[in-house]
Amino acid sequence: MRKLTFGILLIVAASCGVDSTETGTSFFNEGVLDYSYSDTSSVKLATVCYDKLATDDAARLLIGSHADERLGRLTSAAYFQVMPSGAVTLKDDDVTFDYLALSLHYDGYSYYDTTQEMTLRVHRVTEEIAVNDDGYLYNNDSFTIEEEPLGVITFKPRPHNSDSLEIRMPDALGQEIFAMAKAEDVDVSSPEDFLKYFRGLALLPDSTLSASLIGFNTTPELRLYYNDRSVTPVKQRYVNFAASGVRSVKVTKDRGTSALAGLTDTYSNLSSVETDDVSFIQAGGGLALRVEIPYLRELKQVENFYVVQATLELYAVRRSGGDYTALPSQLKVYPVDRDNIVIGQFEIGAVLIEDLDLGRDNRYVLDVTSFVKQQMETVELNNNALLFTLTDNFPVSANRLYAAAASGDYDTRVRIYYATLNN
Repeated sequence: MRKLTFGILLIVAASCGVDSTETGTSFFNEGVLDYSYSDTSSVKLATVCYDKLATDDAARLLIGSHADERLGRLTSAAYFQVMPSGAVTLKDDDVTFDYLALSLHYDGYSYYDTTQEMTLRVHRVTEEIAVNDDGYLYNNDSFTIEEEPLGVITFKPRPHNSDSLEIRMPDALGQEIFAMAKAEDVDVSSPEDFLKYFRGLALLPDSTLSASLIGFNTTPELRLYYNDRSVTPVKQRYVNFAASGVRSVKVTKDRGTSALAGLTDTYSNLSSVETDDVSFIQAGGGLALRVEIPYLRELKQVENFYVVQATLELYAVRRSGGDYTALPSQLKVYPVDRDNIVIGQFEIGAVLIEDLDLGRDNRYVLDVTSFVKQQMETVELNNNALLFTLTDNFPVSANRLYAAAASGDYDTRVRIYYATLNN
């Protein structure tokens, strides 16, 4: 029986170890229990496209543009509403206009090189920022804007700084709003009326630069500053137009001539064979990683074969992480069907094990025992697989992972520990 077991495992095994022991004879009817393991070389990797992601409840405004060497250019912009808390009135004769500015607050997130300058433009939105018929806003939604920007700023981002980023708006617009507040105009008499007058703002990066992508919190503020001369010394005050909560992050992907250029349809996938034996995860770009473990049904044909434990080791491409492109500390995992539709969820994620000495065999480890057993016990033929994504803020992050399908000693594999009973 031992020879039959080993012969079948050669279909899938890169290496195999065996340890026989005569134990548990009362349960196994006086048989010899062989403990073995296999490192399967037949794991199949593919990159999956999830092109439509909801961003109306996103935890951040992701802004920036970067051309990744393998994934192409990723550009992220934001649309949002601002409005007063109530009626805006500045009837006092002792107040004078100072300036109008948009205030943005870093949320601590960044990806790619933050030492590079980036340029942001603020545009006025000219149509209502409204959800789609299904009640959501997605990463491919956009809204019409005025061609001429209201403000432009070029800066080196400081994402871990508590300071805000202030972008000056045209004095003409500020004076217009100030005059309406002085006159108690209907357009500033309520939040709803203000939104009819001022639909919102768009925050766009310069997509010709390859800089970083930066996270700002979801509470941008348009501030109308004025001077109060009724007190000595003169005091600067402001009227705050806060975020309404209606927002959308638009993410644009330009795969150019990369191997992923043809991957455009949602739920479609591209085998690592067609992408130089590398598959990818990219958060805002909507790329996930599909891992198939074929030939499990063949193992089921082995008599008295028992899976004890199965562990997936997913290797990152050597030196693909860096100071500005840190490897994710954990990956979220979902069982999916042949069409990449999620059919369940793992309660635990795949955890990064770092090679702190040489940086060569950084890998993610996941116990897949339950998935392997389920696949072996399933009567119907299927092409179920495991789907890996990033854990935090997937639609509004830029984190990526290059996963090694075949790279010698550091390729993705499943290690199966099993027992066979030889009578």
